[in-house]
Amino acid sequence: MPLLSKRENNSNSYLYFKWLIVLLILPAHFINLGLFPLISDEPTRGIVTLEMILSGNYIVPNINGELYLNKPPFFNWIQIFMTYITGSMDEWVFRLPSVLAVFGISILIYLSSRKYLKEYALVAAIAFIVSGRVLFWDSFMGLIDLTYSLVTFGSFLWIISFNRKEKLYSLYIGSYLLAAIGYLMKGIPSVAFQGLTIIAVMLFDKKGRKLFSLSHLAGIATFVLIVGGYYFLFGQYQSVEHAVLNLINESNRLQDHSSSGVNWWLHLLIFPLNFIIEFAPVTLLLLLLLKKEIRQKIFNDRYFKSLIVIFLVNIVIYWLSADMRSRYLFMLVPILIIVLIFGYKQAQEQNSKIIRVINTIFTIASLLISLSLLIYPLWDETKGFSNVLIVSILLMLVSLLISLYGIKHPRMRLLALFGCLLVFRIGFNLFNLPARINSYPDLGYKEGEIKAAQISGDAPLYILGDTPINHDASFYITRERKTILTRTQQILHPGTFYIVDDKNLGIFANKSINHEVLHSFVIKLNETKLYLVKRL
Repeated sequence: MPLLSKRENNSNSYLYFKWLIVLLILPAHFINLGLFPLISDEPTRGIVTLEMILSGNYIVPNINGELYLNKPPFFNWIQIFMTYITGSMDEWVFRLPSVLAVFGISILIYLSSRKYLKEYALVAAIAFIVSGRVLFWDSFMGLIDLTYSLVTFGSFLWIISFNRKEKLYSLYIGSYLLAAIGYLMKGIPSVAFQGLTIIAVMLFDKKGRKLFSLSHLAGIATFVLIVGGYYFLFGQYQSVEHAVLNLINESNRLQDHSSSGVNWWLHLLIFPLNFIIEFAPVTLLLLLLLKKEIRQKIFNDRYFKSLIVIFLVNIVIYWLSADMRSRYLFMLVPILIIVLIFGYKQAQEQNSKIIRVINTIFTIASLLISLSLLIYPLWDETKGFSNVLIVSILLMLVSLLISLYGIKHPRMRLLALFGCLLVFRIGFNLFNLPARINSYPDLGYKEGEIKAAQISGDAPLYILGDTPINHDASFYITRERKTILTRTQQILHPGTFYIVDDKNLGIFANKSINHEVLHSFVIKLNETKLYLVKRL
């Protein structure tokens, strides 16, 4: 007689398989996290953070010593905390909040859904991690959006949870506290999320009167005290009115004056398709909503109905927005994931034709992902890398074994696909990122900027006149010198250094000022050539 029954053996193998997938998350997110220079909006967040550290002023955001009002500083405070606990200002430190936010959102998905999804709660949690936009872009970028989405999604769950418990003071005070944190990260969108969600949930549950209560007033007071407290401190340095008006203007995404009305109508049409593509593969499960039985299962449960109400009332804003980017939707994606994985669970139990078709698609995708890992020994950009053949084969074998386990155990089919995607991300980290370093000019920009900082040493360094400079250059020069790079309109005493473009370089000759050009470098901003000049 066997020591373990077949059911017990299956249970153990499921457990080991799940742990394997979970463990793959770490190398998928940390290998080469700091390899590539800061890009996109990363340098903007980074330079504000650096200047706060160097100036000791953690209230007023600045860039090159000049007021920067497009975002409040809470995310910069998080980055500052990361530099303190790691003792480093390397690129990976500025990206660490995004990685931790991905993990945080996934944990919230798991904790909030396990009562309803049972063993599929882990599938739902990992579904967010491996959604295309998150896995292959934002999870290794030092941007606000994932951290902001963690706070906002947490607020959604808080409202649902305490509404069900009829604990209105906890509901309002807690959600407005989170809204205040969100406001101090990204401004006005948090007001919209909070207002729309609170009103929608209360009206949907026929509790409209609860909107006019002392508990709601306590929540609003919490928001006002936190945000007002920040602006009280801000007002000691700068105009509060100017800061608030700038945030309102920055948050106006309903109009995009740079595009035509035709583009707006086109956006309305393609928005759903873009959403499905950006957050695949879990969005393929939208096909399950074609089945009446599954729709009924979802809409018969108050928890899922509340989630759907929150999703619909908030996504309308972005559907109508002319200037919309997929990363603005991160806080809504977990809601859809929980609902769709619940539908997947029901469909698996029914073993209907549509779930067999979807599982077949998942299996084919898993096998194709596994085989695609063999591209690296053949790709011109990576075939010369050390041990590329051995590593590619090992990654492919791991991915194939995960795929085969999914084929053998249909309950694990979707999780197997997620595992293959994590293995693919490991390959992406090992090969695509270094290949990009070799193919893109970003590293050259960074090296030129760092060299300018090193040559100037501890001497005073300024941007002269209207010389253009981007946040990338400001970040790397400031980080290297550990002093704030500011702008001056005049040439100062001998021994000072200046960053100038061709136009401002001519000032030295026109005024017969003795000088020496010590270094030239190109920045990303319109491929502008700049010079490091020393006044003699």
